Amino acid sequence: MQKSAKRRRVIPAAGVAGAVSVACVVFAFVLCTRAQVVNHGKVKIALVDAKGDEIKSSTSGKLELDRKYQKGDRIEITWAEDIVVKIDEHVAETIVFAPQKHVPDRPKVIFPIPLWQTGHHPEILPYNPKAFVGKKHVITARAAKAKEVAAYRNVALNPIDPRGTSTFFPHASSNSEWGDAAIYAARNAIDGCVQAEGDHHDWPRQSWGPYLPEDHPKPELLVEFGREAEIDKIAVVVRFNENQYNHWKEATVEFSDGSKEKIKIKYNGKRQEFKIKKRTVTSMRFKTLVSETEGGYAAFVEVEAWGKVTQ
Repeated sequence: MQKSAKRRRVIPAAGVAGAVSVACVVFAFVLCTRAQVVNHGKVKIALVDAKGDEIKSSTSGKLELDRKYQKGDRIEITWAEDIVVKIDEHVAETIVFAPQKHVPDRPKVIFPIPLWQTGHHPEILPYNPKAFVGKKHVITARAAKAKEVAAYRNVALNPIDPRGTSTFFPHASSNSEWGDAAIYAARNAIDGCVQAEGDHHDWPRQSWGPYLPEDHPKPELLVEFGREAEIDKIAVVVRFNENQYNHWKEATVEFSDGSKEKIKIKYNGKRQEFKIKKRTVTSMRFKTLVSETEGGYAAFVEVEAWGKVTQ
């Protein structure tokens, strides 16, 4: 009877162990399969024209072009979700996130070559004037290392954030951009250029500058991280010009979890940090903006969110 009882106790235990073992194998297989989807082979860089035709591509990590960019051209980068990209010699290298959900089984960064010709100051772009010109171009891209992605950093930074819609993150958008001008677009507030003093009609002093007539909706600036990030600090730089004193002096920052932080901003053209309660969110929205002079022009040169990606 004792041997029988012992056997009854051993058999269920073995069954549980086997089930756990099988579950682990299945889980590992799922992770492996996903990794193969997200980082399938080498990262591909391609130049695609306005018709959607691929002009040239490379999987070596570098694409060299001997062609002047034309209207409608775009760079497409595939086969990794977290990508380190240098889109041009005169644009800073950055980590971007291209979620798989946008392009099933093929995460993709789509960067339209910025040859905008709209709004006030159509000839001025928020990039180094040497970028994207001439017939020689070099684009590099690689899958980001795990430690690069997980590092404590400004998770709002994206020097190549395109204006308007985007397939990758971080991404900034707004309900208001002054004069539909590229140098006042929302994307300028996360591009890493923080020079706030001097003339504000050219690179590197581009900013997010909203349109502020009385009958216009209250301006808001939305920054999306594309996934969850645990942040504990935000920072801002306001447009600074001694001849135009107006500036944002107060703002409410609303996070995707519904929580809010009110910040008081000084007019000094310097980077201002604000420690906040640690929270895990996917976006932040600057709203209820209060300027020194009601109706006067005010702008953010840069906004930042510091923390770690958790997904």
